[in-house]
Amino acid sequence: MRTYSDTNNYNKSEKKMGLTLGDGFSRRKQIENEFNTWINRLKLAGKDTIRYQTKEIEGDKKFKAIPGSKKEFKRTYSIEECRSKIGELIEEDQKLALRISLTNQKAKAKLIDLDGNEVELTIPQLILLKNDIAPKLEETAQAIPKVAKGVEVLNIKDNSIQWRSIYPLYKKKQSLSEQGHKIEEEYIEYYNVEENIDFGFDERKVYDEIDKIHDWQHRLKEAINQANKTELIELE
Repeated sequence: MRTYSDTNNYNKSEKKMGLTLGDGFSRRKQIENEFNTWINRLKLAGKDTIRYQTKEIEGDKKFKAIPGSKKEFKRTYSIEECRSKIGELIEEDQKLALRISLTNQKAKAKLIDLDGNEVELTIPQLILLKNDIAPKLEETAQAIPKVAKGVEVLNIKDNSIQWRSIYPLYKKKQSLSEQGHKIEEEYIEYYNVEENIDFGFDERKVYDEIDKIHDWQHRLKEAINQANKTELIELE
């Protein structure tokens, strides 16, 4: 758990080395954890408590603790100390969020897009592509119908094939042999026939498209990582 000295060391380190966007995001997560810790400490800072067992609550021996039953619980932090620390964290988080917002508007990274062109994008643009656009493109590619294989092809056109599938429906009938034995025979009562005009894409082309999107998603992540190395803008 980060203490006062940890936070001070962090601030000193920032002044010496500078803070990148990635560092800023990490620090905001740390601030959130520290904030929750100090909120819990504040909730416990309201009182000191003594617990014990007694046999009498009136008379000369009233509230005399039974030996070995007394326990004391003292607060570790004062209300003022907790509120002061929480205030420092809120102020730091507010300034850090503003610095991140300002830097996000200027930080850029280059990458090769889906069309093979090199583009330079800001972090908000990269995150939009990674979190919103890329998943939709991948879902679309995954949903593309693939042309059937191993079927009886009846006709081939430029953008489709016609094929037929046949499903026999079997039934059983019973009869008696000349010797009076029961005989069970299976026969085809009718055929279910399905004729299709298939507009599906070649399976290899579909998978190539999916692989292309996956490669692009990887480049997006690398570009975001590179942009996150941008040093945070200082507030005036």
